[in-house]
Amino acid sequence: MDSPQRMTSRTKTVSALILVLYSVFVVVAIQSAPRRLPALPAVGLAHAVVGAFMCGVIAVLMLSQARSTGRRGYLMVSGTFLYMTGILVFFPLVFPGAVLPDQQILGGLQSAPSLFYAWHFAFPIGIAVSAFVLDMDQRTHRRPGFNHFEELFGLALTLGGILITVGLVTIGADQLPALLGSEGEPTSYMRVLDILLVGFALVSATVTAACARNGSVITRWLFALAVLGLGEAAVNFNSTGRYSAGWYYSRVFWLVAVGLLFLALLWNLARVNRRNLELAGVDSLTGSESRLGLLASVESEIAKAEAEFSQVALLWLDLDNFKAVNDELGHRVGDEVLRTVVSRLSREVADSDHVSRLGGDEFGILLCDDVDDARMQDVARRTLAAVRAPIHIAGNIVQTTATIGIATAPSDALTADELLLCADLAMYSAKGNGGDRYERFNEDIGIQAITRARMGHDLMAALRNGDFRLHYQPIVEVSDGRMAGVEVLIRWVRDGQVIPAGQFIGYAEQSGQIVNLGRVVIGQLADALPSWFARYPQDFFVTVNLSTKELADQPLIDAILTGPLAAYAQRLVIEVTESLGFQDDPNAGKGLLRLREAGMRIAIDDFGTGFSNFSRLEYLRASILKVDRSLVHREDGDGHGTFLAAAASIAHSLRCDVVAEGVETDAEADVARSLGVRYAQGYYYGRPAPAEAYLSDGSGVPAPRGPESVSAPGAEV
Repeated sequence: MDSPQRMTSRTKTVSALILVLYSVFVVVAIQSAPRRLPALPAVGLAHAVVGAFMCGVIAVLMLSQARSTGRRGYLMVSGTFLYMTGILVFFPLVFPGAVLPDQQILGGLQSAPSLFYAWHFAFPIGIAVSAFVLDMDQRTHRRPGFNHFEELFGLALTLGGILITVGLVTIGADQLPALLGSEGEPTSYMRVLDILLVGFALVSATVTAACARNGSVITRWLFALAVLGLGEAAVNFNSTGRYSAGWYYSRVFWLVAVGLLFLALLWNLARVNRRNLELAGVDSLTGSESRLGLLASVESEIAKAEAEFSQVALLWLDLDNFKAVNDELGHRVGDEVLRTVVSRLSREVADSDHVSRLGGDEFGILLCDDVDDARMQDVARRTLAAVRAPIHIAGNIVQTTATIGIATAPSDALTADELLLCADLAMYSAKGNGGDRYERFNEDIGIQAITRARMGHDLMAALRNGDFRLHYQPIVEVSDGRMAGVEVLIRWVRDGQVIPAGQFIGYAEQSGQIVNLGRVVIGQLADALPSWFARYPQDFFVTVNLSTKELADQPLIDAILTGPLAAYAQRLVIEVTESLGFQDDPNAGKGLLRLREAGMRIAIDDFGTGFSNFSRLEYLRASILKVDRSLVHREDGDGHGTFLAAAASIAHSLRCDVVAEGVETDAEADVARSLGVRYAQGYYYGRPAPAEAYLSDGSGVPAPRGPESVSAPGAEV
């Protein structure tokens, strides 16, 4: 409505023709305006009633437009027509003959003409100001928006103006200047108002004409209203008072013209809303249905399926690792990949099916006719194959895969939102199983989703309530069993039970709460470190695990480097997994570098389970390699120390120490000693426990315990 638009030659020609015809009509009306005609009070009554109705509807429409767009100009248009509505509602009460023969219910002889001039002065002023504000907001690129107070204040101001005006022409009617003589003829004061009214109407037409040059629908509509007001003011100037031809023209033609403009406004609003819905229903990048368009299609197809006792199926498709395409080849190539994918998906479905882009690199395929398991699986397989085919763009060959989740209605869901949710959950389940595959929604997937949601909620509550505690597991010198350090492990005390990190860390990482959990660890560790370092010698160290998200969080790294932990930097070891995704978030590498530069050592956790190469190990510049417990457990079988020996050899070449994790038996401890591994960690040497368990006596570390004391391998997580 208020967006600038180029006016076509046809529009300009039609507008000019209408202006010419209107001008001719006004000139004729001015010439015949002085002629006296029979008195018909019903004309004034009809004018007031119909005019009040149209102005009221326009006020409501403009207020709705103001709320939806946040444009102040619409609010002012609404106020102008609301004022007109209020005045016209009261007009029959002060107009002689409208309700009672030859007399009015309220006011006196000057009440009706006073109301007439009140709304005729308010109308051009309100129209001109509204057009000017709309145009200025566009020219200055003002961000749309006004608060609730502004809306209420404008409404109160308008209602106050109505009450003041009505009060003047009713209670204060005797004090009003004479506009009409006893016979209804105009007075000299009325002639002055006629001149001023023409002037105001001329200024309003000029201002709105200047604003209408931008071609927006609303400013052109306001210009038409201003021209209407100018013509009426010109005819009224030559009128000889009540029941003259000019008087009748002012009312009848005003109703006809405003009625036509009212219909034009409704048509334009409907056209704009229809166009907005069309744009919202179509994805601008690919030309397929948008998420909103798909939701509408799903709702109608579900209703049809329920009526025909059939079913529909939704395939939620997500491209695997699409972010790498944008990062490496640029967004223009990425956009072309998305368009190509939509084109390929459209070829794999029937004409009655729907293909949509749900957002980003996610797509939806709605199967509508003859939907059964065989067809769903066939479309899913062909779709996966179509996406796998190489895409040639601007000299680049893009190879990508997709993951698909499938859900049906009404068996899995009864509404469009529920169907999208079920398909989305199935897609994430398939992605968790490796991707490049499809998976059908089932009850287990729904239960897992509920479990994740409940776990996320409980984690937030636990963070607020401070339900997390630090436990410590000793890292010992293999040669003499001396405690050389401890690893910090977070535990969740939930309903009196201590829950290991392995049961909630994954949820914390998925939900983004891992950073807040890291702040808890840092805060509690800062309180505990003085006791540890006061008790043990200078070479005693403490290791802390940090995930990619924690390393990438600059405020968290700042808290470590500037807080109490900074004083113990030389005795802190930061543990990272060898598969840490620096390529996914380069800020994680920067965070790790800052910690290393502060004097903290780096340990590679779960070594031997990832995909490290020597260049990667050299980049991490680790001081300690922690061999994963799954490899240590093999050493008392057929391995005969092969894995630990290999790890020791790599560590020696990189000038690193080795920690054998998960040592639980005498045999595993003997292998570690025989290979000269410096450190070991596991249930054989001590379970994770609060700091008091290792600080309460002078033993330093509990005596080694045999395999009969071991339970739940790997519970040190």
